[in-house]
Amino acid sequence: MLELIPILFGGAFTVASAYAWGALALRRLSLPWEITLAVGAAIESLLVFVTLACGAGGWPVYLGLGAAPLVALACTGRFHAFSPRSAGWRSLLPALPFLAYAAWYLVNALAPETWPDGFTYHLGLPAGYVRLGAFPDRITFFDLVPQGMEMLFTVAFAFGRHSAAKLVEFALFAATPPLILRIASRLGLSRAGALLAAGAYFFAPVAGLTGSSSYNDAALVFFALASFWLLLEWRERAPAGAAYLFVAGLTSGFCYAVKMPGAVAVLGAGLFVVAHRRWRALVPLAAGAALAIAPWMGRAAIVTGNPLAPLGNRLFPNPFFHIAIERDLASHLASLGAVKWWGVPWELAFGDRLVGTFGPLLFLLPLALFAWRTRAGRLCLAAALLLATPWLSNKGARFLMPAVAFAWLALGLALPRRAAWAAFWLQAVLCWPQVLDALQPPWTFRLHEFPLRAALRLEPETHYLEAHTTEYAAARMIESHTLPGARIFSFDQVAAAYLDRDVRISWQSADCDRFADMFYLVTHAATDYFYNWRFEFAPQSLRAVQFRIPSRYPNEWDADEVQFDSAGEQLDPSPAWTLRAKPNVWEAPLAFDGLTLTRYRTWEPVRRGMFLEVDFDRPRTIDAAVVLSHAPAIGVSLDCWVQGLDFHWSKITTPGVTTRRRPEDWRFALARLLKRAGYRYVLAPVDDSGNGPTGQAMLSHPLEWNMTVIARSGNEVLFRVR
Repeated sequence: MLELIPILFGGAFTVASAYAWGALALRRLSLPWEITLAVGAAIESLLVFVTLACGAGGWPVYLGLGAAPLVALACTGRFHAFSPRSAGWRSLLPALPFLAYAAWYLVNALAPETWPDGFTYHLGLPAGYVRLGAFPDRITFFDLVPQGMEMLFTVAFAFGRHSAAKLVEFALFAATPPLILRIASRLGLSRAGALLAAGAYFFAPVAGLTGSSSYNDAALVFFALASFWLLLEWRERAPAGAAYLFVAGLTSGFCYAVKMPGAVAVLGAGLFVVAHRRWRALVPLAAGAALAIAPWMGRAAIVTGNPLAPLGNRLFPNPFFHIAIERDLASHLASLGAVKWWGVPWELAFGDRLVGTFGPLLFLLPLALFAWRTRAGRLCLAAALLLATPWLSNKGARFLMPAVAFAWLALGLALPRRAAWAAFWLQAVLCWPQVLDALQPPWTFRLHEFPLRAALRLEPETHYLEAHTTEYAAARMIESHTLPGARIFSFDQVAAAYLDRDVRISWQSADCDRFADMFYLVTHAATDYFYNWRFEFAPQSLRAVQFRIPSRYPNEWDADEVQFDSAGEQLDPSPAWTLRAKPNVWEAPLAFDGLTLTRYRTWEPVRRGMFLEVDFDRPRTIDAAVVLSHAPAIGVSLDCWVQGLDFHWSKITTPGVTTRRRPEDWRFALARLLKRAGYRYVLAPVDDSGNGPTGQAMLSHPLEWNMTVIARSGNEVLFRVR
């Protein structure tokens, strides 16, 4: 149990120092402790960002960063006293289910992290920051998403590792019911309605899981509610409440820092101010929001040229992320899968095919519309509707948590007192894990266990992790059979939080996309279609040649290689040639590198006017232009344009002739390219789905791929590039 000491210290120290920063920053304002904690967490997160950006991270720095405000606060004595009566607890009976659920959640928070998003990037990133003391120099999808909570996790991780970071999320989750009760009191809800709103949220299975893990969704709800309370406070104090509006901007902006869909909280705060026709009040609100948002947008813009990275790549094209991956990811996340629209309420209440459930009270939410008759009800319903918009782009139940929290406030306004009490106890009973065990299958996305032995470290952490996640065994395999600092290419996510290696995932960057594409070409070389697309014309001196796509097409266009003939001789590409392309000009050199394995791709459906162009360093006499491509197999058309000595462009009227070319064996070439890019190992699945066929081919003939089988864990095989 001695292992609990650093865990408890790491979590408590991070939360206490966050509160201290908030109390010092808000010393001239009279704000409740929940708001003080929210503001302080945003400040502490920003300070950790600065230390990592400067390469000055490390536990001594974090110790000083947290101790300084605690000492200053102790000297001033500005502590808030928690009063059960002020929070809405007038009797012990309704508090009992809150205490029971809190105990369940706390034990799960103390246990090792076993949920996928947690051990891959929510804690995988802080683990890397603690090792490096800085942001890494790689550019991948999760490296560029806003990481407001991950900054707090980094402090806790530095002292107590994984479970300490989970305690930070749990602390914000546990502070949410008192905050809901405080908002309910401000809005005029009855005691039964207030407890209904707080309990419906706190007892919901999806909230319990996210609030006791390193998922950041529960934190997003907390900061959204804090912003709402501050806006209500400003409304009562306006026009003399500019300070409250600045703080509301900070907490709503921090919603974006927690996760990108949280940007709607800033929009909602702005609409709230506009609705009160106080246009100048937008200035302090925007200033506060910018303080929380600018670090993440600024870092993304500096690193990639795209302030919205890793998304928004159509608006801000860059060489680090492909539009195709963003489009495919958005399509997948926005899909309901096999769920029909009329089945959505059941799935969100009990079914779990949308990854998470809210319990039986979800069926009562239509009754919240009766709250529209009151001003407070209209406000809650409008907030719920606005905060629900991110769910349209990601159908996971977690993305509805902020909206549902506000909807339950409206429900508390709409229901009579006795009905509210009945609903409160119904949610408390039916959402209890043992009750859900009888209603749901064991694979549902919720807490299933009370892992007390693991939480108290009476059961070794390694035993618990091996029994609860296969990714942990794969991480141990990688760490045991690779050198420190090794770069590994992987087709699947890995438990980065338990791994001290640089693992790059196949879809998370343009660089990895290209290698995944090469693996696909190598695996399917014998069955795929490869063509020479040849344009012949009378010999002429040319300054440039452009291959232009004349019409739209739903598929991509690619060019493995581009070649030019002059009197029967093939021109060698020159570094002095200027290459132009639309889109992805930075990948145009792949069509002129002499390697048919690498290729230029549009990485998006063909649009009219896309082109690939080469401007020669000096006029060249050419009589044929050849594009090696897959495009003829799917019916994409292509025009060849040439620029003569008079700088005039003319179209080659003779249509291009396509001939199928023989497949090549690129396996050794792929190994050379991997090694040149710094990859020494490849982690590949060997099952029958996804990229499994590629892993199976490598496992069957590793020497022909110029690789060596190192180790295997389940369906994952580790290869070394020879």
